[in-house]
Amino acid sequence: MLEPTDCHCVIMKPPDYLLRKYKDIFDFAQNAIKEDGHFLIGQNANTLEKQVTLFNFVRAGYLLAAIYTLAIHGLATEGMVLLRSLLNLYINIKWLNTGDTKRRFERFADFEVVFKKLAMQTIVEHGDIWDQIKNEELSIHDADFESVKNKYGLRKREDFFKWSGKSIFKMAADEGVNLEKEYKIIYGRLSSMEHTGPESVRDYLDHLEKGITHVRAGPRDENIDLVLLTALEYYFHVKAIVHNVFDLEWHTLERDREAFLSIRNKCWDNSA
Repeated sequence: MLEPTDCHCVIMKPPDYLLRKYKDIFDFAQNAIKEDGHFLIGQNANTLEKQVTLFNFVRAGYLLAAIYTLAIHGLATEGMVLLRSLLNLYINIKWLNTGDTKRRFERFADFEVVFKKLAMQTIVEHGDIWDQIKNEELSIHDADFESVKNKYGLRKREDFFKWSGKSIFKMAADEGVNLEKEYKIIYGRLSSMEHTGPESVRDYLDHLEKGITHVRAGPRDENIDLVLLTALEYYFHVKAIVHNVFDLEWHTLERDREAFLSIRNKCWDNSA
């Protein structure tokens, strides 16, 4: 028997009991989001490396803000999907900034036209909008696409979907990146949440009471510190890379990092 009232998840204002319990974490995260890009004021993203790094940092800030918003509403479990994206971003930007960085950033930029061409091909082949676009210039990316294809020797189908030439796992495991542990422990678990895998079922359905299925909906005091603190850690790692690429002083970042470690240790020591 399903309890119908359990199926409703109405998002109102953040629950007061969560705001009180996680006040230190929420306040710190809110301040980090507020001060997001202030340290870059006056800087010039005048190289490809800086432009791509800036793009990743901006997106990291948006992901952190979205995870924070879900967490304060008691929906941190749903925030795991965004946390996976943030980990993916962290692996990407760290991989770009190790090894032959010039070639890696160049390949990243080159693959923009590859993905645009593939998207256009998919719409034409499988979409239902041919009549609307048949008079448009569909060969606009052809020359650049062929140039990139030849430049990187793209032949097999899977070659066109890996801008780095590697899987995300191999990027994480590369020397200098050293995020294989994070990938194996965290990325796999978060993938189950993102792809609605079988191991995520019990996060939403409760069968403890015989004959009755409860839907675990609405605000929940679950995974809040785990998700938000992990997101903040990845965010600060990305921010550190930005400081290196733009050759900026570290004193403010080090201060914020120390404050973060203090809050994380306090939170996890109390929950141990």
